[in-house]
Amino acid sequence: MKCILIEKHGEDIDKLLTLAQDHPKPIRKKGEVLIQVQACALAPGDIRVLKGHCDYFQAPRSFPYIPGGDISGIVQEADENSRFHKGDACLAMFESPRPLDGLAEYACVKESLVEWRPASISPAAAACLTSSALFAFRAVQHVKTGSRVLILGGSGGVGTFLIQLARNAGASYIATTSTDEQLCHFLGADYVINYKKKNFWDIPAFQKDPFDLIFDLGVGRYDAWKHAKDSKILKNGWNSGKYITANGDEPEMIIHNLWQTLRFVSGVFGRVAWTALWRWDPSYIVLSSGLEVTPGIFQDLTQLVEEKKLQVVFHPSKMPFKLDLESVKRGFHIMNERAGHGKVVIHISK
Repeated sequence: MKCILIEKHGEDIDKLLTLAQDHPKPIRKKGEVLIQVQACALAPGDIRVLKGHCDYFQAPRSFPYIPGGDISGIVQEADENSRFHKGDACLAMFESPRPLDGLAEYACVKESLVEWRPASISPAAAACLTSSALFAFRAVQHVKTGSRVLILGGSGGVGTFLIQLARNAGASYIATTSTDEQLCHFLGADYVINYKKKNFWDIPAFQKDPFDLIFDLGVGRYDAWKHAKDSKILKNGWNSGKYITANGDEPEMIIHNLWQTLRFVSGVFGRVAWTALWRWDPSYIVLSSGLEVTPGIFQDLTQLVEEKKLQVVFHPSKMPFKLDLESVKRGFHIMNERAGHGKVVIHISK
């Protein structure tokens, strides 16, 4: 089968990605579903695995490996007693924490990570409704009616979903950082901060009327937390102010061993514990369960799309991203540079 392969960890995307034309088709195990892949959506985890920066817990099973984990397609095989049958349209998510096996014509996925795809949702859109939309769906549970919300990174894969979901949840005011002002306003943002021209923590209106929630989608890290806290643009713990993130303090997490794991955990989760006690600071929350897949959760997301309460935003491109080497390299470079305005999706088959 045709697929993308990565032979080793490294930094040079152009040299690491290769295209195989006759790679062996995966053999389905009991409890898995064999899917003919139609589309695969890229995510930041694909870059982390490629670089090997977090290989202590996110290394591929072996080399060479097939990258990509968020897919949609058509069921080809399943267990005899499975709820899926050959020909069913579906979407599927990778088995956390490793996004693997998606950039190929066929993939095997645990049945618990597979859901039916409604006919009204395209394969490309369905592939986006797993990790990115799932994380946004989990995060927005913190939004209450009337909440003032700031989203750091509103035009990325998660951010485009989170703006819409926060508005659906009753947020009274949504600000976000992005260079794509038109897109963010279209999705429901009230105020868009071009972070290349203005610091969000220096805006007087935010200091006068602070936020209830700040979502850091891997953009600001420790500096953003410190600026938000020190500038008082985020309410303190006594007033239920929350700073919510899923990342560490550095732009690139480096975790190669147990010591680095402990240092990461003690730093980030130590802040969680400290702010739970020291209520003069906003509560610091790590959304560690953001990618937890529970029964029916993908149905909830597809229903929102069908009801036109949530739409998938694709990264603008003059040429479609296909399963060829140049297209995939282009997609990986966009993810590596954090330059995506919406989701980057590789179209694999009709």
